[in-house]
Amino acid sequence: MIAQNPILRGFYPDPSVCRVGKDFYLVNSTFSYVPGVPVFHSRDLVNWVQIGNVLERESQLPLNKAEMSRGIFAPTIRHHNGVFYMITTNVDDGGNFYVTATDPAGPWSDPIWLKVPEGQDGGIDPSLFFEGDKCYYVGQRQKPDAKFYGDCEVWIQELDLENGELIGEVTSLYSGSMKECVWVEGPHLYHIGDYYYITCAEMGTCFEHSISVARSKNLLGPYENFKCNPLLTHRHLGKKSAIQNIGHGDLVDTEDGQWYLIMLGTRPIDGITELGRETFIAEVIWEDGWPVVNPGIGQVQFEQEINLPCADNLSGEKCFEKEIHVRYTDTLDKRLMTFRHPTPGMYNIESENEISLAPSTATPDNRDKTSSYIGIRQQEYTFRVDIKVEPFDSSSAKAGLLYIHSDDNYLTLMISNDGAKQVVTATKHEKGAITTLGECNLGPVWNTDVKESITLSLIGNMRKASLFANDVLVADEIDTAFLSSELAGGFVGCTYGPYTTTSDEADAPRIHFTDWVITYP
Repeated sequence: MIAQNPILRGFYPDPSVCRVGKDFYLVNSTFSYVPGVPVFHSRDLVNWVQIGNVLERESQLPLNKAEMSRGIFAPTIRHHNGVFYMITTNVDDGGNFYVTATDPAGPWSDPIWLKVPEGQDGGIDPSLFFEGDKCYYVGQRQKPDAKFYGDCEVWIQELDLENGELIGEVTSLYSGSMKECVWVEGPHLYHIGDYYYITCAEMGTCFEHSISVARSKNLLGPYENFKCNPLLTHRHLGKKSAIQNIGHGDLVDTEDGQWYLIMLGTRPIDGITELGRETFIAEVIWEDGWPVVNPGIGQVQFEQEINLPCADNLSGEKCFEKEIHVRYTDTLDKRLMTFRHPTPGMYNIESENEISLAPSTATPDNRDKTSSYIGIRQQEYTFRVDIKVEPFDSSSAKAGLLYIHSDDNYLTLMISNDGAKQVVTATKHEKGAITTLGECNLGPVWNTDVKESITLSLIGNMRKASLFANDVLVADEIDTAFLSSELAGGFVGCTYGPYTTTSDEADAPRIHFTDWVITYP
């Protein structure tokens, strides 16, 4: 079988994977989106379906005033004695914690927060390693004698799983493969054959990103640096490479002893990616006790051969479809997200094809309140989003589409009325600057007896976006480079979906949206 890389398209960064029998489970970072940490299932490493989300409750995921790229950093998923563990970092609210479940689809427990001894740095990007009846916390942190910001190391300490308490001695294991290596992070520990192996990311999650490996015959070291490090990077391919930022990997084996590496990467256009960091896969073989990625090639390919039988009939939400007709049951589609936790009653599911949103005075750059927005990840550079907005009678409310990268960088296409006419306005928000890109006068306000909806469309074509209302052009070929981490900062990718605001929540009616369709040619 051939896996088409990326295996998870769009904003699915920092992947971690584990295997239980013939089943593979994978999780990703979500930062301040809710629900947090999607869970994917596969039996062939090619076809993945989303079966749930780990962090669905506010008790699991406090996000008080969190900015878009804060919240949940890199998660790790592991399985031991019939229990799944997901450990991660909430960078602004509580630090490192883990949750458990007997079914990876959920529900997952409330957090067990890591108890770090006073004066000790818990770091970020935690992982777990099980051996016998013991569990070890494998972490990243600034070195105690750090020479510069980002001078980090991998460390290990036994973990009391019941209480979340680190016990026993702390041991530093590895400080990266190069002199003055920066941002050693995302560590994982494995026991394979005669050796213990550490993998970690290095050099930050941008163009210089890489994965390195070290080994030891003893759990606590000393660890031997692989002379051929980095194990994998694309930085040597130059800034015109089709796949970049490769790093943050997790090894996984199959029942018959094959090995694969799952990692993050990007697909930039001229150094810019609005898709964010995505999930890729590569084959691993072993030579002289060391892993080799895609032997004879040494880099990630768009087409990756996977030597497993096809299993494309698993239940769950497909990770990628050419045409997505968003449907609602008693809950939201597992792929849909809000920015921070929705306020009570923010959305109501009206029917399989209809959802209503309560307008909010909040906009994405307002940290005190949650915007009235439901989004889905952008998964390709060429796309079309269509949604119908049903009639509403309010001069204080606006309703339409939001196309967003970060708190301060987004596009809106919004319907408003002044009591006499309907106007659709396209607006660019970039680091506090607001620019009107175009307007379209659709004539008199809705005749609510006729109830004619307005169809709003967002059409993307290789980093250019055009906005339409009832097929009338509102704004044409907007450069969307500002909707990227390269220009906006942060660690996320773009999402889009229905959005509504108001200047007066008491006066604003619920806004109804129908026929939400996302198409990738």
